[in-house]
Amino acid sequence: MTTGLSGKVALVTGSSQGIGAGAALSLARGGVDVAVNYLRAAELAQEVCEQIRALGRQAHVIQADVTDAEAVRHMVAEVEQTIGPIDILVNNAGHNPARTILEISEADWDWVLDLNLKAYFLCTKAVLPGMLERKEGRIINITSISGQRGGFSCDVDYSAAKAGIMGFTRALARWAAPRGILVNAIAPGYIETQMQGGVISPHLASLIDRVPLKRQGTPEEIGEVVAFLAGPAATYIVGEVISVNGGAHIA
Repeated sequence: MTTGLSGKVALVTGSSQGIGAGAALSLARGGVDVAVNYLRAAELAQEVCEQIRALGRQAHVIQADVTDAEAVRHMVAEVEQTIGPIDILVNNAGHNPARTILEISEADWDWVLDLNLKAYFLCTKAVLPGMLERKEGRIINITSISGQRGGFSCDVDYSAAKAGIMGFTRALARWAAPRGILVNAIAPGYIETQMQGGVISPHLASLIDRVPLKRQGTPEEIGEVVAFLAGPAATYIVGEVISVNGGAHIA
């Protein structure tokens, strides 16, 4: 567990389940008060908040469409009024419909890029003024092995967005670091999430078999890396994309 984070405030987008929930809970275990953002899974978001409060930290649940600039501005303002200035932003909200290029319409493409890339820009731009004023902050972007290697299902929209996050991270990190804000990214591999319902398709099973560790990762394993990047042990890490995938990127 990362220590040295006590009293900090984090906003984690898409944190009602999966990697986002893992990040929110890992930060809370390190002493962080957390805003749990969701769009539709209200009950799951409330459960995450209850778990955070059970750890002795403040939690605030907030519904917002992170692809909508005005909704994002209202979200950030509400979080800062409720639990305090945002020290840590975890851009996590996203979705992969896993379609081939022939199945993707122009509208599909726009939606996937909006959710998996533009939303990161909107949320970052909304929290930056406060971080710049305080001359400190952490921004952690969740990308994917799909952005590094390309999607195995020809999901070109999702892969393009996740590759874009890596470029966004490095460019922003170069600009933000002299201003006291550290920006990094994490590239998860095959992570076991609630959306799978415990079911592994034959295609996914074959992919997992190629992972050197021969298993999926857990949201908690990603969350611990988020907490590390947010904490005092990561003060000289800037513009990195950290692979957390059981060795899948070298398979």
